[in-house]
Amino acid sequence: MTVQASTRRGHTRIEQAALRHTLEAVAAGAFKVRSGDVSATLHDDAGKLGVDLLVRLPPPPLLGPALAPGASGPERQPAFEQARIARLRISSLGQHITGLQCGRINIRLGAGGRAIQEDRVDSGQDRRRP
Repeated sequence: MTVQASTRRGHTRIEQAALRHTLEAVAAGAFKVRSGDVSATLHDDAGKLGVDLLVRLPPPPLLGPALAPGASGPERQPAFEQARIARLRISSLGQHITGLQCGRINIRLGAGGRAIQEDRVDSGQDRRRP
């Protein structure tokens, strides 16, 4: 006689706020902005997970070096390329977490955000002391 493992009855639920904050963080990483500069709204898209994002992008620097045509690097990608990458990340993460396929992922780009500041190597030093 074989003994079958007992299964516990119940369900697992992912709160909408947890999923929304996770998707906002993924989008913020894709656009290299602070998570507070991204807001998401989730909805049902014919049985799939629909996502509407508002991303506030920082304005380009006025006194920085001019962006040469064809320049490469993650910080020099066009906004539409960043949006494409964000859609792919959100789609795969949404399916991984919830088991639901993502439907439409609408991204609205706005202005007024601030870019993420990278830590400097000497930021831990106190310059006021000799």
